[in-house]
This record gives sequence, C-alpha cells and structure tokens, in this order.
Amino acid sequence: MNDMKQKRVERRKEERRQNLVDAARDLFLSRGYDGTTIDDIVSRADLAKVTFYAYFKSKEEMALEVKRQASEEALEYLEELLNRKLSAREMLNLLIEDIVSWTEANWRLLDVFCSQRFSPLVNRDESQECKPEPMMLGLDAIIARGQEQGIYRQDIDRAMVAHILDLAILCEQYRWAKTGRPQGVLKENLERCIDFAVHGIEIPKNS
Repeated sequence: MNDMKQKRVERRKEERRQNLVDAARDLFLSRGYDGTTIDDIVSRADLAKVTFYAYFKSKEEMALEVKRQASEEALEYLEELLNRKLSAREMLNLLIEDIVSWTEANWRLLDVFCSQRFSPLVNRDESQECKPEPMMLGLDAIIARGQEQGIYRQDIDRAMVAHILDLAILCEQYRWAKTGRPQGVLKENLERCIDFAVHGIEIPKNS
C-alpha cells in the first residue's frame, strides 16, 4: 500500500472514530449517560456495532474519550483566558460567567464527567499518574497571576487552594443540576465560593 492510500485509510479510520465520539457526546447531552446505549451511539453515527468495538471496549471507555476531548477543549479555553491581559479578579469573574454558561447548556454531561473523574480512583494502580484537572490548572495559574500582581498572599499553598476551589465548583455544578437547575442560583453560589477563597488569600489592606 502506497503512502497516500495508507494516509486515506488512516484518515477514514479517525473519521469513523470521531463520528462515534461526537454521536456519544450528543446523546449523553440529550439523554444522559444512563439513557444512552451503544446501539443508540452506532445508530446516531450510522455505523455498524462491530465498528464501535473496533475502537472502544465499552460505553465506559467511550465516556472517558468524551471527557478527554472535553478536557482538551477546557485547556485551550484556559490558555486563551490566561493570554488575555486581565487582572486575577477579572479572570475569575469571566471564568465564573463561562462556567455558568457551559453548565446551563451541558448539564447532562456532568454525570459523565463526574463518574469518569472519580470512579477510576477506586481501581487505579499506585504507579498510575493522577493528572490534575484542567480547572485546577487554570485556577492555579490565576492565583499565580494574583501573586504577581501583588494582591494575593505569597505564603499560601497555591495548588491546594486551586484544588479546593476546583472541587467546590464541581460540587456546586452538580448540586445545581440535581436540584432543578434554578435560574441564577449557580452563578450566585459560584461567586460565593470564589469570594470566600479570595478573601482568604488577599493581602490585608493595612499591610
């Protein structure tokens, strides 16, 4: 097989794989994780069931791929945010607004992301690396900017603060989704979380 033909074959394989991932994400978004079957995914992608198993072992493995691609998108968003010449507080305000917008539009994906984030902890081998979540990395970078700007304390464990905030945001997203998704409540609760953290790491005004 010549190189050009091989490239076409590989491109076609990748297209089929991505079609399955896109179909799964759309179905998880509209029906939820539990309401989606492998038969639903292959039907939406207009592919044979055997094709699904050529790329993924299970729906759970598919969910991991959906989450992985969403994490890549989140990292790209955070990189763009960090490249903007904003103060740390402006970045946090914009981040809250964007988290609320995303959650309101994609709340059914929270089940997918939460289950895939925490369930592997049970069976993870000690030798496996536990990678930080994109949100935690972004919060860490925002706090670092606040330190550079002289508004946040230097003596804090930045990674710990970012980790706590990351979990608090996720919990508020999940609680909002499970309590009827009341208008405006998620933004209020996220602002409360951020304000609580910020007041704990700001340099006192009289120092």
